[in-house]
Amino acid sequence: MSSNTLIVRGQPATTRSLAGSLASLLAPWRSRVVAVVLLVLAAGCFELAPPFIVRTIVDDHLVVGRSAGLLLLAALYLGASAAVQAMTFLYGYLAATVAQGVLSRLRVRLYAHVQELPVSAIDRMPIGDLVSRCTSDVEALETVFSSGIAVLVANLVRLLTLTVGMALLSPPLTLVAALVAPPLVVTLRFLQVRVRQSERATRVAVGALTARLQESLRGIEVIRAFAREAEAVGGFRRVLGGALAASNRATRYSALYTPVTAILSALAVAALLWAGTRETFAAFGISLGTLAAFLILLQRVFQPITALGEEWQTVQGAMAGAERIFATLATTPESAPPLAREESTRRERPPIVLDDVVFGYAAGQPVLHGITLSVDAGEHVALVGRTGAGKTSAVQLLAGLYAPWTGTVRIAGRDPASLVEAERRKLLGVVPQVVQLFSGTIYDNLTLGDASVSEEAVFAAARIAGLDGFIQTLPAGYRTFLGRSTDNRGTQLSAGQQQLLALARALVHRPAVLLLDEATAAIDNVSDAAFRAALRRSVLPTGCAILTVAHRLSTAVEADRVVVFERGVIVEEGTAGELARRAGRFAALLELEAAGWDWRSGP
Repeated sequence: MSSNTLIVRGQPATTRSLAGSLASLLAPWRSRVVAVVLLVLAAGCFELAPPFIVRTIVDDHLVVGRSAGLLLLAALYLGASAAVQAMTFLYGYLAATVAQGVLSRLRVRLYAHVQELPVSAIDRMPIGDLVSRCTSDVEALETVFSSGIAVLVANLVRLLTLTVGMALLSPPLTLVAALVAPPLVVTLRFLQVRVRQSERATRVAVGALTARLQESLRGIEVIRAFAREAEAVGGFRRVLGGALAASNRATRYSALYTPVTAILSALAVAALLWAGTRETFAAFGISLGTLAAFLILLQRVFQPITALGEEWQTVQGAMAGAERIFATLATTPESAPPLAREESTRRERPPIVLDDVVFGYAAGQPVLHGITLSVDAGEHVALVGRTGAGKTSAVQLLAGLYAPWTGTVRIAGRDPASLVEAERRKLLGVVPQVVQLFSGTIYDNLTLGDASVSEEAVFAAARIAGLDGFIQTLPAGYRTFLGRSTDNRGTQLSAGQQQLLALARALVHRPAVLLLDEATAAIDNVSDAAFRAALRRSVLPTGCAILTVAHRLSTAVEADRVVVFERGVIVEEGTAGELARRAGRFAALLELEAAGWDWRSGP
């Protein structure tokens, strides 16, 4: 999927809609925003005072040779200038505090929304691109919000107040200066559109670059094993070239702002000087002081135009990032579960049910064809089959990660996708094929930050998984950091130890249903046998229903029931002994394993 996938309905957002979305984030800081606007307006008004003071000094004092009152006027000039700078400091500081609050709230909102996205949506999205949306795109907004917004608003107000001041000072001179407005508007609009398009392409390219980098780092062992370093670097260089080209286009168009405004500013001054004969000025009542004050205002009015142009590339980059952020937020999350009419987490022999389930990951390509299966409380059922038979898909449906196309999936009589957080923890324990550990201690990884879990529950789960003995040998025990900690020290776990930790994590809440997807594939035979014995001794007697995708047929042999999958359908079901005597598919797999063949691969 391309990194544009999350643009709402495939269309880039308009500037107005993005501005509305960004403005909605300011609601909690409404009072500070109002203060910023008032300070900006006050600063703009005070900035008009110096040119008018200059007109008074020239017309009423310098031209007529009168010095009385000059000191007062000079003091007023200095006071007005100082007031402008003081207000600039105040609104800049307030705007920065608002920006930090808005961005903190946006980061939390974006992260929380991603946590609620359907797994199917995340599957279709390059993870690197999603990371880019949550990091670099937000950082682009941070640049604008922390200083750019205040600068933009201030310069827009300056432009407005200075234009009004020019009109009040001399309407005829304002009309002459306004001759440059049409070419200025047309040129800046052209540059604005080009910068926006280039920045949008840059954000997309950065997302692709992050995705490529993450993919390369995640697969670095494979790349080195097959000596594909040069090809990996070449692919990264190509993606980087696309990002660089888009960025250079944006920079090229943005760099034209300053010279364009400078040339048009000089054109306006030249027009005034060309039209400014003594007779013309006298005819319109324009004094020397008025001309001096007007030239000051004219020079100042182009300052905010130039500043807006210099800030525009940053703003366009932020707006392109905002498109991707709000497109992500617009992606429909998993629907909120309905309230249960009765306590659904009670430990009353909750069954596992798949009833006539059809499911697939891509439209028109089902991987499960009418699967019907149930597991009673206290029963251990093993799923067996070659790679791609649909076993993991069945487990993922039961875990609530996906919804079936047709049919019914139930955990304790409930749709697993509708379980609220507390219900899910008590009902479901899941160990996927790929173990994911998080930064922090072993204890943190076992509880996943759930403060309601008691230490005894953690220790008991670790003992069942066979991990407690190893943890006790570590200097910090359960408080040992995994990987790198803040002081650059940490413990690296083997693949088998990671799986044992994942098993213990799934058992911490003493779930009513345990789903194990090749959960002991990286564990040695002795540890695997010890874990299975612990399940029979400590878990199954509590009424826990266990569904296992078997990596070893020894796991299936010890299960209460074996279900054989083949090409998305159930072809055999019964006890291991019954199936072995039938001389069917399961018996053939047993023979392959006994002969030393890998029964999991093949047709």
